Amino acid sequence: MQERINNCVSRVIGESAGTRGEGAYLIDIKVKGKGNSRKIEILMDADIGIRIHQCAYMSRRIREQIEGDDELLEMIGENFDLIVSSPGLGEPIIIPRQYIRHVGKLLQVTYTGPDGEPVELAGHLQDVSLSDESGSHIVIMPEKNKKRGQQPKTEAITLYLNQVIRAVPEAEL
Repeated sequence: MQERINNCVSRVIGESAGTRGEGAYLIDIKVKGKGNSRKIEILMDADIGIRIHQCAYMSRRIREQIEGDDELLEMIGENFDLIVSSPGLGEPIIIPRQYIRHVGKLLQVTYTGPDGEPVELAGHLQDVSLSDESGSHIVIMPEKNKKRGQQPKTEAITLYLNQVIRAVPEAEL
């Protein structure tokens, strides 16, 4: 069922060029509940951030696709809830493409250090390279200590995505 829903979403995304849904991409799909109380949660984003009208547009098109597939509709049940939304602030980054929209923003990153132990770092995302799985990396400029006085010079840190355990966009105050 999950794969069939994924296919419906992929079809809608593919057909959205030149429409209100253009630029949106899939992050995650969750199907919860059983029988007549199914809930389908679809998490989407865009490189410049997804807008509410895009979520509404995608929700309508995805519902049409699901309701047009009799076999899928029978698996899900006719009375299902469909929620299409974007990741909220404080939600971890799930797929590499999400880093693009967070360039210049503050991230809380946990990564595997040289000794194999987890290291925590707060800093601004400076650059993203999504070339291939082994070479994809992000560049973080660590936040300076808020205390007054002599500050040591900080240099940007390059982290390969296979080192990153968790990255969470943070609000800046």
